[in-house]
Amino acid sequence: MPRARVPAAGAAAAGSGGEARQGAGSSIYWILTLTAAVLLFMGWLLPWFVEPFSAGTGFSPMDVLAGGPVSIGSVLVYLLAITMLALVLSPALELVARLRGQAIPPRWDRIRLFIAGAGLVLTIVVWLLYRVVQEEPLFGPVTSATVTDSAVWLTMVGYLVAGLAYGARGWVTKNPNAAFAAVALPFGALVPLMFHQAPDFVFWAASSLAIYTLLALGLNVVVGFAGLLDLGYAAFFAIGAYTCGALASPKYGIHLPLWVLIFVGAAVASTFGAILGAPTLRLRGDYLAIVTLGFGEIIPDLATNNVGNLTNGPDGISSIDQPHLGFFNFATSPAWYYLALLVLVVGVIILLRNLEHSRVGRAWIALREDEVAAAATGINTTATKLLAFAIGASVSGLAGAFYGSMVGIVSPEAFSFSVSVAVLSIIVLGGIGNITGVILGSFVLTFVIFWALHYLNEWSATLSKTISVPALGNIDFSRYTYIVYGVALIGMMLLRPGGLLPSRARRVELETAGGSESLASVQGRA
Repeated sequence: MPRARVPAAGAAAAGSGGEARQGAGSSIYWILTLTAAVLLFMGWLLPWFVEPFSAGTGFSPMDVLAGGPVSIGSVLVYLLAITMLALVLSPALELVARLRGQAIPPRWDRIRLFIAGAGLVLTIVVWLLYRVVQEEPLFGPVTSATVTDSAVWLTMVGYLVAGLAYGARGWVTKNPNAAFAAVALPFGALVPLMFHQAPDFVFWAASSLAIYTLLALGLNVVVGFAGLLDLGYAAFFAIGAYTCGALASPKYGIHLPLWVLIFVGAAVASTFGAILGAPTLRLRGDYLAIVTLGFGEIIPDLATNNVGNLTNGPDGISSIDQPHLGFFNFATSPAWYYLALLVLVVGVIILLRNLEHSRVGRAWIALREDEVAAAATGINTTATKLLAFAIGASVSGLAGAFYGSMVGIVSPEAFSFSVSVAVLSIIVLGGIGNITGVILGSFVLTFVIFWALHYLNEWSATLSKTISVPALGNIDFSRYTYIVYGVALIGMMLLRPGGLLPSRARRVELETAGGSESLASVQGRA
């Protein structure tokens, strides 16, 4: 009898792991199709060509349709509208079919792949007719100063993403992480090119998206891998930033290059992480959270009170050096910061992914599941906890050093408790313990909080004039930032408690609550 139960348990664990992998692949597929639909919809409504000082005013494909099909170019735009409409409505139609229990025939994927390819070709042809050949003034007069707006590139990327999702659906569902990387990495690398006429957006991508992605990746080591709740993570962010400010500004007359400072900041923050971890080794759960919360409040207060004359108090440290790399002066464009941070993020992801699947990563998993059992198997829980705190803090120190160099000034209010909450929310939103989910959560939260809500007042004012509803333009959406924030988190916990992309272990835990299989049996490639 015991021998009969062992393979049954193994089969159950293997089945749960397979279902979790399939679920992750399905989530990535839906994310890609919805991303393609959103990009195409935005590309359809936004202007394709603008003047450098037109503040985004220009003609969109929607405006071209208003004139009717009077030329070859306008006919092509009509055909483009058909392909866009088909791909924008496709996810909704497929969802309805699934809810009704109807299977999607493979030929529909081939049809949508053809539509995506046709739309991409039409977009390129329309762009050539207007911008290069200049044969038809579809989008207004062409001058020497006319530039291609980001909407054209968003449209092309939308068709490419749709082609990948529908044309390689089997590969996407079987290799979700690779599929996500195949879309996210090229798109991320091309952001400065696609938004070259919108430096504010590139600055958001560098100062919010890239920085918070690094912070979330570091905290994911502590919370997601090791299962240690840290509510004072902003303290290490502050330590890295103040290290950069002290060693690359006139305050002490020291001017180290950023490429040295990021490692110095990481080392100093890592040291403080180990110092924090040492007295908390015997604490767990809520008690550990309270201690880390206290540490997170102490560091900004010390900076505000200018203890030891190290931080200049509330005024902070200013005039931080802007880095140079050969002929590249980072002070001239936020794109250089963004690209450097992108390289750093990719490096951190590779490092953390290798750590996750190493002996240390397996020790973190055991510690997260049951610390007593982990100690009984010979794992040094003291060293394992300290290593998690130190590595997580070092990544935060990296982000802090880059942030200080980018903004040119570090002051205490930039490292409040809300930063720790935002980073923890990113991990919960994306999926605890899943690196891919953390990246996705970083984009969603930073885009909504630090970009969309920031410009929502301007967008609502434009919309109120378009639809003749003046009351809509009088709403101050900035006052409702944290309401939107809270509602989104509550909705996520109710509808998808594992996050947008939960790790395989977390997915199995949710789907087999009360089951006998261990999470470690399915963690292998989560």
